[in-house]
Amino acid sequence: MTDAGAQLAEQLTGFAKRIFPVVNRMNYYQLLNVPPKADVPAIRASFYQAAAQLHPDRYHVIADAQTREQLETIYARIAEAYRVLTTPDKRQAYDAGLAEGKMRFDQKDRDAKGPKNPEDSLTHAEAKKFFRMGMICHGKKDWKGAVMNFNFARTFEPAAAVIAEKLAEAQKAQTAKGGGVGK
Repeated sequence: MTDAGAQLAEQLTGFAKRIFPVVNRMNYYQLLNVPPKADVPAIRASFYQAAAQLHPDRYHVIADAQTREQLETIYARIAEAYRVLTTPDKRQAYDAGLAEGKMRFDQKDRDAKGPKNPEDSLTHAEAKKFFRMGMICHGKKDWKGAVMNFNFARTFEPAAAVIAEKLAEAQKAQTAKGGGVGK
C-alpha cells in the first residue's frame, strides 16, 4: 500500500471508530453537519462532500472487514439523511418525528398519500422487475407484452394476488382487442 493509501485507510478507520458508536444517536442534520433550517442546496453540498470522502469505492484500502462494514453503515445513514431532508414531505414528517425523539425517518410513520404502489406487496426482486415492465406495457396498451411480463413475474411469486389481478386484466384486454400494441 502506498503512503497515501495508508494515510487514507488510517483516516477512514479513525472516522469509523469515532462515528460508528454514536451513529444511532445522531439525527440527520448532525450526520450531514447542517443546521435544521438548512436549505436543499446546503444539504446537497454537505452530502456531496461527505460522499466524496466516504463513498464505498474508497474502502478498498482498508483490510479490516468490520471497519469497512461500519463505514458502509455510516455512509448508508448519510445517504438516507440526504434522501429524507431533500424531499419536502419526508423532511416535514422527519422533523415532526425528531421533535418526539425519533432519530430516523420511518416510512410507516408518514401519512398515506395517494394509492399504495401495488409493486410494494411483492418481495422477489425479479417479480418486481417483471411486474414493473408489465405495468409499463399495460400503460401503453401493449397487452401481449403485459401478459408476457406478468407471466414472468408470476413465475417468481406464483401466489401474488396483484400479479394475478393485473395478468387477468391484460389477458381480457388482449382477447378483446386482438392482442397487439394499441389494437
